[in-house]
Amino acid sequence: MRQKEFEARDIQVKNEASVVVVVWGDGHTSSIPVSRLRGYCPCAVCQGHDATGVKFIENSCKAIFDAQLVGRYAIHFKFADAHDTGIFRWDTLRKLDPAEVERWGPPETSAKS
Repeated sequence: MRQKEFEARDIQVKNEASVVVVVWGDGHTSSIPVSRLRGYCPCAVCQGHDATGVKFIENSCKAIFDAQLVGRYAIHFKFADAHDTGIFRWDTLRKLDPAEVERWGPPETSAKS
């Protein structure tokens, strides 16, 4: 059974504010900057093939051109800088919420789970 905190109920890309807003099953609403999502992209191109943690890739990306659900567990973004190989699982996406760093820890230690 999935935990409600990792159940995305509604996702909106708000390019005018350069954020992605996610409403979660537990009622929490995340507002995640596009540049943060791009910087912590979980793909092997950005993070490598090891499991030693997540690193932030400096970027100035402010928009997402497309977003597609991947099954019932993730979302795929096409960023304005043409990067489009990352699939963000719900738990990874939730842990990238800057307002939740105290709960989950920094992405470098919490996003790969």
